[in-house]
Amino acid sequence: MNITHSLCQTLPYNTSLTPLPSIVKKMEMETFLKFFMYLQRLGCYQHMMLFGCTLAFPECVGDGDGDDSDRLLPCWSFCEAAKEGCEPILGRVNASWPNFLRCSQFRNQTESSNISRNCFLPEQEEEKQASCEGDESFLCTSGVCIPEKLQCNGYNDCGDWSDEAHCNCSQNLFRCHTGKCLNYSLVCDGYDDCGDLSDEQNCDCSPTKEHRCGDGRCITMDWVCDGDQDCLDKSDEVNCSCRSHGLVECSSGQCIPAMFRCDGDEDCKDGSDERNCSYGQCEPITLELCMNLPYNYTHFPNYLGHKTQKEASISWESSLFPALVQTNCYKYLMFFACTILAPKCDMNTTQRIPPCRALCEQSKEHCESVLGIVGLHWPEDTDCSKFPQENSDNQTCLMPDEDVEECSPSHFKCDSEGCVLASRRCDGESDCDDGSDEENCGCKERGLWECPSNKQCLKSTVICDGFPDCPDNVDEINCTFCQEDELECANYECVSRDVWCDGKADCLDSSDEWDCVTLSTKDNSSSFLTAHRSATEHHVCADGWQETLSQLACRQMGLGEPSVTEFIPEQEPDQPWLTLDFDWESLNGTTLHRRLVKGQSCHSRSKISLLCAKQDCGRRPAARMNKRILGGRTSRPGRWPWQCSLQSGPNEHICGCVLIAKKWVLTVAHCFEGRESASGWTVVFGINNLDHPTAFVQTRGVKSIILHPRYVREVVDYDISIVELSAEVQETSYVRPVCLPRAWQVLEPSTYCSISGWGHMGSKMPYKLQEGEVRVISLEQCQSHFDMKTITTRMICAGYESGTVDSCMGDSGGPLVCEQPGGRWTLFGLTSWGSICFSKVQGPGVYSNVSYFTPWIERQIYIHTFLLN
Repeated sequence: MNITHSLCQTLPYNTSLTPLPSIVKKMEMETFLKFFMYLQRLGCYQHMMLFGCTLAFPECVGDGDGDDSDRLLPCWSFCEAAKEGCEPILGRVNASWPNFLRCSQFRNQTESSNISRNCFLPEQEEEKQASCEGDESFLCTSGVCIPEKLQCNGYNDCGDWSDEAHCNCSQNLFRCHTGKCLNYSLVCDGYDDCGDLSDEQNCDCSPTKEHRCGDGRCITMDWVCDGDQDCLDKSDEVNCSCRSHGLVECSSGQCIPAMFRCDGDEDCKDGSDERNCSYGQCEPITLELCMNLPYNYTHFPNYLGHKTQKEASISWESSLFPALVQTNCYKYLMFFACTILAPKCDMNTTQRIPPCRALCEQSKEHCESVLGIVGLHWPEDTDCSKFPQENSDNQTCLMPDEDVEECSPSHFKCDSEGCVLASRRCDGESDCDDGSDEENCGCKERGLWECPSNKQCLKSTVICDGFPDCPDNVDEINCTFCQEDELECANYECVSRDVWCDGKADCLDSSDEWDCVTLSTKDNSSSFLTAHRSATEHHVCADGWQETLSQLACRQMGLGEPSVTEFIPEQEPDQPWLTLDFDWESLNGTTLHRRLVKGQSCHSRSKISLLCAKQDCGRRPAARMNKRILGGRTSRPGRWPWQCSLQSGPNEHICGCVLIAKKWVLTVAHCFEGRESASGWTVVFGINNLDHPTAFVQTRGVKSIILHPRYVREVVDYDISIVELSAEVQETSYVRPVCLPRAWQVLEPSTYCSISGWGHMGSKMPYKLQEGEVRVISLEQCQSHFDMKTITTRMICAGYESGTVDSCMGDSGGPLVCEQPGGRWTLFGLTSWGSICFSKVQGPGVYSNVSYFTPWIERQIYIHTFLLN
């Protein structure tokens, strides 16, 4: 039959057989095709509509007598690509890929070598398969290409283990019943690494330290009665109390989650969970999606049960509604979404104002069908019947004005109506029906400065700011003209040469006080202490020197404790000296060079030679063994002692973070959007289960938050921040700093590193710390996964092309650490885009490149330790 359906005119053939009843019989044809049409509009996979049409109208091959062999159905890899792209949307609401579309029912192109075409692939996929035929590439069964050197290395690089199939296990590896080869350290460790539990059979559980699950696995006793079902048979959570489950007990004895306490809804049958609650006041709207509302103040908890705006910002609804907006299903959908995500606060009563029932019903009427077609449900907490009618006598409600913004701040409004993602503005492809998203895209027309070499557009604020942006650095040329008796600051100011390194900051950025104390290794590799004054190097006189000064010098240079201090006679008669100020002991909290003066004689004629130890970092004394992690899984206590939880309010985990020194923590800048004040934040260390703190936990307040000045929210670039703690942590086996990388240290592609955090697992955030192992990929390869964002040198990409373990296993600000020679672990990345799991891209995670920022990190710690405190 001829193909006449309007949605399938892009098929590369014109005639078809009837579809397989086992697939399309489950739905009417129109509903079936709408399923794929709306998924296509949501942008989760570029060939989604083509996939649906090849099912509805399979190509006719063979003799045409109508049997199954005459239908050219999609290839298995085509189905897998569609599933990987769009299943995350379903997973966010505990739905799954429809069973009638299970990929196992389809053939794969590689199964029959004597048949030229036994299944259908889009042209791009066919080209991709053809490009994998080189000697140095391996074609996964899923259609993904990986370097051949990654085959049979014990890692699931393909995502379907096809790169590890048919491998010969060496004598030092364990062979699973599935054919995988594992390190013996993974056998009987409580994790199903083989996929069929063959590595967890016939294991001996310690009766005092471990619990045996029904499937034979051994889990630590700490996981018994902790509220999480770690055994498949749930035997670890049998006969447990409310408290042991991490739940709150109602007055009636009923158990409810702690988050339901004082959330505005009566979850206990006796209402005891809403007694003695102190509800919040009106607060300014900081939720980015709702920054363009006709009101500016909100009240929490909102109508979806979120207690804070930060919790609302990371909820699946805050991703779902903007995605629905792109389908243009209802003009006022975004307004309705914001009335429940960030409800208006009545400034007189400090109570939230609900949306009118009609607004809810119209939004649901227009858009619920979109969700239904992709197998999703309208959010449960938006029962329209609980909202009042418009013009109700006893309650006020919200309806949109005609001119209300229909697009969120993360969207661009087309001239022809409709919304597209702001990141698609000026990307070279027309997304609006009228092409208005590609108009006025030149730098000059947009009021921006243009790099001559690559035509990149820059804001005027980044010209001559000390950070090169153009490839040839022309944006940082000819930025200042200092006199001969002046020196140039890093921000291009000019200050007198006489005040350089005098212990007082004269440049606005304090750069005249940077690197004023160093170690010189000119003479026989001995490390002589050198202090700079007025841009001249001076040796430090040994007269009156004390051990506390050696400690100060090492600390100022960012090194560990002094191990050797020696007084060496000076051989050069004309060597300039700096000597100790007679009142140096009163200058507490200042730099070493501020305690030194010039112009005085050095009676001992001896200089200081100093050897500082390296700071102890990157050790894991509580980790029982080093293991390969063949997928995301729950971490054991003490494996990542630098991992910390950044919290706002009691037990409210917001982001991951990393301990780099006793008083200093790193995380990403976007965690503090709208919340840059240090008050209210706490950092929790030594914690593995957020819901069950142990005796190893340490909690510290936050003294200051230092955001990178070049952080760009729109493109998530320069996404890094430093947190100064209110007090130092006590180093234990469960709380220890990680090592920082050297400045510009390169992390080679194909390096395997580890991520950790309390990230998303499907539609929920786990209470236990998760860990996973990911492979670093090149920036060029990474860019191919992100057509709407630019990958910069401030970023690292790691993961798998198949998306099996990505940064959703971690959470924003969490660490990407790599083991270095000698067993030390070094922090190379901070999860930057990892919290955005509701994405059309299921590939690598993007991390802030810590080695790029190492000089800035060290500089800020120095400034805040010695110059500002």
